[in-house]
Amino acid sequence: MRMSKVVRPILLSGMHRSGTSMVTKILKDFGLEVGYKLDANNESLFFQRINIWMMSLMGSSWDNPQTFNNINDGIKEDIVNQLQKLIDSRANSLYFGWTNVIKNKSFIDIEKPWGWKDPRNVFTQNIWREVFPDFKMIQIIRHPIDIALSLMKRQKKEIRSDIFRKKRNSDVIKALLSISHSNYNSSMVLNSYDDCFKLIEIYFDEITKNSSSNCMLVKFEDILSNPELEIGALLDFCNISYNPEQLSEIISAIDSTKGYSYKANSKFLDLENKAKDLMIKMGY
Repeated sequence: MRMSKVVRPILLSGMHRSGTSMVTKILKDFGLEVGYKLDANNESLFFQRINIWMMSLMGSSWDNPQTFNNINDGIKEDIVNQLQKLIDSRANSLYFGWTNVIKNKSFIDIEKPWGWKDPRNVFTQNIWREVFPDFKMIQIIRHPIDIALSLMKRQKKEIRSDIFRKKRNSDVIKALLSISHSNYNSSMVLNSYDDCFKLIEIYFDEITKNSSSNCMLVKFEDILSNPELEIGALLDFCNISYNPEQLSEIISAIDSTKGYSYKANSKFLDLENKAKDLMIKMGY
């Protein structure tokens, strides 16, 4: 099949708020192709929307992903067949942009390291392996308390946005005329730090379950404390060449204070008791 000639992609993933956006930006700055149409978190809308669609078939979502593991062989085969057609269709303009699609640009034409970032890859990777058998994967982990604090901060922000969105779309006619803005972005299940820790553990268990020689597991804090070594290893894994000057420039922009940032506020130290077992499990 035509897709068998594709240069192996690199999937970037990890629990939400674990530093995947930072790592993706760094690799993108060094030349990794991650797509033409990106969201604010450097996620390719093309692959992000496919992942959302796949997970929805099993009643799953980023904050309730467990049921996706119950996918049966029949549904999996149907998804793979659809993906193999979709990947090579004009729909890939979301990844390449219309100018390149008009020039018949496709995934078999990519001659440089490429891939996409989406935390949902943690759960959908076995589907993608059927489409791209030789893909590589970079999984980022971060201290669970820092992730939980970031999740709850984002949750509060999204709830405020959803309240505004609810008012704006309280009229069903207006909602129908503005479909893309009528859904809510806040999580329905993350209402406490305990909820966050449970979800972090679900992602971590899935990450470690699917580890292989084609997967690189990286601690966010290691990148901050030893960026030259860790970023160099990431670039080597992605087969991206670089020079010392470029590496020094990228490193200078890294904010090392983001590592173990919860310790800067004494009121969050009590969370160590709540997350003790998870911290040990994750190597913290």
